[in-house]
Amino acid sequence: MVQFYNLLQSVLILCLLILGTFWLKKRGIVSREHESIFSRLVTDFVLPCLIFVSLSRGTFSLGKMIPAGIMLMSILLCCFLGWLIGSRLGLNRKQLGAFTLVAGFGSSSTLGYALISQVFPGNENAMMDGMIIGEFGACIPAFTIGSAIALYFGRDENQKASIAPVVLNFLRSPIFLALVAGLTCSIIGLPLKNPVVKFVHKFLTIIGNSLELIVAIGIGLMLRAIPFRKLAVWIIAIVSIKLIAEPLLAGAGGLLLDLPKLEISVLIIEAAMPSGAVAAVLAARYGCDGPTAASLTLGTYILSLITIPAVFWIFTILN
Repeated sequence: MVQFYNLLQSVLILCLLILGTFWLKKRGIVSREHESIFSRLVTDFVLPCLIFVSLSRGTFSLGKMIPAGIMLMSILLCCFLGWLIGSRLGLNRKQLGAFTLVAGFGSSSTLGYALISQVFPGNENAMMDGMIIGEFGACIPAFTIGSAIALYFGRDENQKASIAPVVLNFLRSPIFLALVAGLTCSIIGLPLKNPVVKFVHKFLTIIGNSLELIVAIGIGLMLRAIPFRKLAVWIIAIVSIKLIAEPLLAGAGGLLLDLPKLEISVLIIEAAMPSGAVAAVLAARYGCDGPTAASLTLGTYILSLITIPAVFWIFTILN
């Protein structure tokens, strides 16, 4: 139950930080125009530092890819559920593409890592598990499979498009480079007691520790009025798939394969994350209904503050 209370405390702190961002907005200290700045700080600076430190300190093994595989299968199943339910709701082609993306792909690489670091403070194995699950199970599939889904539903019938530019940009991104560098250092084994290595790790750790604050500010800047009445049925459906079905599927897969308790807990947290901004970005970039994807994503962020503790509590009891 200690992990559950840590999670609950982390979610409450996140709520307070988001409320603090609203106060800063009212004071004119930050504004919506700063949203892209904080997003870039996360993806191009803070997150790569955290990924490199967490991976290079741990010991990588192929067995750690099993939870990532479970995560990927859960995402694909939820994308299928999104397509199936979206079709039943009568969504047009572009709306259906946005709905499918938002139903499967979450913010595992941002909010997920921030929560894991708080739920398991100082636990390097938990952070490494989170990185492997988040990057191989969610992030890389988002930029490959997710891009393909967005292209399929967003393009006109006679339009040709390619996911190659997206994949190449991701392969050149600081996140992917940090992932490769961290795994390489983990495999070859860094002399962690070396003064230079200790200094670099300490420097990068200080930067990485700012992730939760910067993510909270980014979420606070991102949130805005959502047409709940207009999208109520769609939001309920997305929440049922992304915030409830996906973590339940991932947790069930972990229990079925008898994974260690720590890996199951990290897997559930990653799978329980709200829909990722990357889903909305891909939807808009490739011709799907971008505004709908953005509204549904924001809806999951708000309601995830309730569903994350609830789902984690269920598996705490079962485990």
